[in-house]
Amino acid sequence: MKLVLRPKVIALLAALALVSACSAIKLGYNNLASIAHTYLTSKVDFDSDQSALLKKSLNEIVEWHRNAELPSLASELQTARLALAAQHSVVNPVNSSQVQALNQAIRASLVRTANEAAPLIAKNMLGLWPNQIQDIQKALHKSNMEYREERLMLNPEQRVRESAERMADRFKRWLGTLNPVQIKQIEAWAQAETHLAQSRYEKRLERQQQFMALVNKAANRQIDQATLSRDVAQLLTAWQNPATVAEKKESEERQKATIALIVDVLNSATVEQRNSAADRAAGWAKDFQILASNK
Repeated sequence: MKLVLRPKVIALLAALALVSACSAIKLGYNNLASIAHTYLTSKVDFDSDQSALLKKSLNEIVEWHRNAELPSLASELQTARLALAAQHSVVNPVNSSQVQALNQAIRASLVRTANEAAPLIAKNMLGLWPNQIQDIQKALHKSNMEYREERLMLNPEQRVRESAERMADRFKRWLGTLNPVQIKQIEAWAQAETHLAQSRYEKRLERQQQFMALVNKAANRQIDQATLSRDVAQLLTAWQNPATVAEKKESEERQKATIALIVDVLNSATVEQRNSAADRAAGWAKDFQILASNK
């Protein structure tokens, strides 16, 4: 069961940025099911049978992902390493096609993972009881309040600054200290990005309402597992298939702007920065290969 449904476009430097050190990736991934179980059980008061089913389902999802997705993600990161590395102390420009290719590969992986997880999520949802609906709604409400405080309840200048700082931190994990040109590029991106914050929040609320409608049906046994699984899969991948022409246009514009930013920042990078990013990609690829082999 997933309490917060907010998939994002993941591009070259933000891809899979869950932790900052390669050794931490292996530790975090191997404990991912346990971490997710602890998080979810802190939000909803599950009984022992529900908790056991949730733990089993999370382990199944992680093991499927380990076997089915990590090898291909490792391969994509190796490709990124080659594009990022300076050759003979010369920085070769990257282009939007290269970044878009990695973006599409990771988006496809997210969709496959959502489709694989949907039946297990549905099974857990059908084990809920009506008195647990309030716990889930309360968790969503708290998450939304935090989101509003961090993203919407700031003046325009603060909103742009916070957005720029979040993006700069992602780049720093790969490139190290950023130069003035790169900072300006990120600030320019943030100026346009923050105008979309309210519409993204409204879409977030809409999808949460759809999720809670499914939770109500499941907890009250008003839906069968096959139908619920299908509806959960559609909801988890809704970001991939915008419902309206306006939403599709906005999604495409956001992707284009983010990819353009990545290209600009990488092409403004020094030899040291590019090699740092290449080393990070190589380290993650190696960790993913090791994790995939630990079956």
